[in-house]
Amino acid sequence: MILFFRYLFCVPILFLTAIYQRGKNAFDIKSKSGLSIRTITGLGSFGCLFAALEFIDLSLMTILLQTMPLFVTLLAPFMINEVVGWYRRISVLIGFLGVVLILNPTNENWFNYGIMLGLLSPIFGALMTLSVRRLGKTDHPASTALWYNLLGTIVFLFICVLSEVKWPEYNEILLILLIVGMVSSIQQICLAYSLKLAPASLLAPLRYISVPIGIIVGAHFFNETLSSTFFIGTTIVVSSSIIIIRRESQKRKKIF
Repeated sequence: MILFFRYLFCVPILFLTAIYQRGKNAFDIKSKSGLSIRTITGLGSFGCLFAALEFIDLSLMTILLQTMPLFVTLLAPFMINEVVGWYRRISVLIGFLGVVLILNPTNENWFNYGIMLGLLSPIFGALMTLSVRRLGKTDHPASTALWYNLLGTIVFLFICVLSEVKWPEYNEILLILLIVGMVSSIQQICLAYSLKLAPASLLAPLRYISVPIGIIVGAHFFNETLSSTFFIGTTIVVSSSIIIIRRESQKRKKIF
């Protein structure tokens, strides 16, 4: 239900944005196959994310999402012919080692259904990121974001009807869902434009910034317990992203 309202409330803002930027061509899409891949992978990523949160902590889910740059780096040369330097490869792998440290494979129940869903989310997310990158070469970001959210609304409405979910009855809940939709629409536009202006494998590590946010929210609002290895692994993950950002910033200055 949350995902339905998330996509539903995105549509009006994205529609107005597309009309303002493209006029009567707001719904025009050249690469329909690319849009299909972007939609399937995007919905799959969000679906696995919310499903995983039924079984694992928010802070752990936040960390699992940080494996996405690894998959982006591995797939980028094949999907969009992007050249990935060794600094990015090594830094992303170091970040992934930090995630492994947090998962702690020595624990008996370190891998379960929730973690599997949590890992599927960044895999789909990596495919989505690369598909958006490809779409940016043929289609307008506002149009692709509009179609993605329209299709997402239809898909999750269908799921809600089949699941016979109980719809919210309080205005406060609807207001919160509305805010989520507005923020998500802004995020969609920013994502599309950023992937059009910069390499996907460079932007992906920026997701590491969400790590401390997820930890703080999980600990403060959901009373999640965090171990010392969790913080050590988090430090490794965040440090790797900083190294990548600084390295690529220096590289781009030399080019321009």
